[in-house]
Amino acid sequence: MPIRTFIFKVDLLESRDPQISRTFSIPASWTFQKLHAAIQHVFLWQNEHLHVFTFQIPIGGGINKVVSIQDTDMMGRDDEEGPDDIVLDEKTVKLKDIWDDSGRYHRDVTYNGTLGGCFYEYDFGDAWEHEITLLAVGTSDTKEVSVLEVSGCAPLENSHGVLGWEGLKRAFADPNPNDVSLEARRLSWLVSPLGGAFHPAIAPTIEQLNAPGLFDRRFRQIRKGIL
Repeated sequence: MPIRTFIFKVDLLESRDPQISRTFSIPASWTFQKLHAAIQHVFLWQNEHLHVFTFQIPIGGGINKVVSIQDTDMMGRDDEEGPDDIVLDEKTVKLKDIWDDSGRYHRDVTYNGTLGGCFYEYDFGDAWEHEITLLAVGTSDTKEVSVLEVSGCAPLENSHGVLGWEGLKRAFADPNPNDVSLEARRLSWLVSPLGGAFHPAIAPTIEQLNAPGLFDRRFRQIRKGIL
């Protein structure tokens, strides 16, 4: 029986030359915890930091209602959240609960029929902000993440935000690297899951990210908290 899927494009905001993004399909019945795992997988993040999904819903007067979907075992309620803001558990909220018109929480993330913008922030120190856009609804014969398009190499863990990542790109691009640039390259090869094959100008291929069983292994590790 065909499995209903959502096709998402996830853009890493403020990335440039090129804009870093991933497009993939994922079962609509999966939870936001699995969407978190999928984003970690396609960007080659290592799940070393906290994360949160937010929907920003404009309600007039320059005010946004915020719906947060997060690992509630790891994060408590923020004192800065407004009285109308909503916090949901990523382990129980399914993607179809949000993006289906009849979904359980669809009305909470819409205002006057307009869906609020969806964002995924990873690593509150480096503050990697991603925008999630639903492109289409499809079907698949199997329950899996399927990467459809890749643009750009994603930053390494702990690369100190956009400015740090731009500096690392310059270190690799320098035809006459000094000791600082050479050390930056060496540390990158130690940190990257690609090892010595890592280069910030080379994005992973669709075939690499769709390797059989790779996402399932990463999701099991994320659930155990060992990735």
